[in-house]
Amino acid sequence: MIARVATPFVLQKLQDLNLPVVNVSAIQLEGCDYPRVITSPHAEAKLAYDAFRFRGFHQFAYIGDTNVTYIKRHCEAYESFLADQNRKLIVHCPESIDTLRSWLRTLPKPIGVYCWGSHWGNRIINACGLERISVPHDVAVLGSNYDDVLNEASFPPQAGILMNPRHIGELAASILNRLMNNQPIEKDEWLLEPIKVVERQSIDTLAVADDRVRDTIGFLNQNAMAPITVDDVVEAIPVPRRTLERRFRQCIGCSIGDHIRQLRVNRARELLADTNQTMVAISDACGFSSYNYFTRVFKQMVGIPPSRYRKEWKNLASRHF
Repeated sequence: MIARVATPFVLQKLQDLNLPVVNVSAIQLEGCDYPRVITSPHAEAKLAYDAFRFRGFHQFAYIGDTNVTYIKRHCEAYESFLADQNRKLIVHCPESIDTLRSWLRTLPKPIGVYCWGSHWGNRIINACGLERISVPHDVAVLGSNYDDVLNEASFPPQAGILMNPRHIGELAASILNRLMNNQPIEKDEWLLEPIKVVERQSIDTLAVADDRVRDTIGFLNQNAMAPITVDDVVEAIPVPRRTLERRFRQCIGCSIGDHIRQLRVNRARELLADTNQTMVAISDACGFSSYNYFTRVFKQMVGIPPSRYRKEWKNLASRHF
């Protein structure tokens, strides 16, 4: 069986059946030792951080019931990633709508709030409405798992991280096939990367006081996939190059060139995972000047070449099993 082993009741029933099981739940129950396939919390944390950083946010918060072990681990992964970037995280475990509203009033603003699940994102957006706090300009909201019903049901619609359930299912099925044939498996846990951030109005803002930097980010968001260079950016934004570069780095934490490359690599990752386009076509679609340059930049930022990244996304099951 492939199962979401999320409660002791389900675990006991599965153990009573004494059948091969692959777990696809992020919840880790005591006594549950089935092999597990889930989304990497660290990879989620990076996507969340980038979603806020690219919009100029320097203040970050997390909301969820951190008394629950698996939510606490999810929060700690985000907190650890932020610490690596020399950023601090404000964590809140709300007890009621009143405590949530009080917490939102006291938050430094603008701030990016990362939530455990779409339901908490909806509660934050509703509470901000009651407090007359602007979403996304004062509080930008990102859910940890995009749900096309829950995320679209809030006002404004809530951004979220899109997982890859098909990839999880295919890999889980391959592992299960191995177990059913009494063949060994190479490890007990597989951590897969999410696909992307689904951008919605809840993060559609630029938390940058500098008008020129804000204009630069807007220009890059519109044109980064075209074959532009920093010279093109400087030509579009009427500020001396050294001044613009300095102000951009102060606000965003990286150079304009690095920001362009990161936007392009993020888009390339989506295309590698979601399409069958050739590497050259993806390189062109993402604005890289050549396939060799695309490969070099991608490997530098992701750690592996784009060809290997695609194999790990699309052929992981067959490669291992």
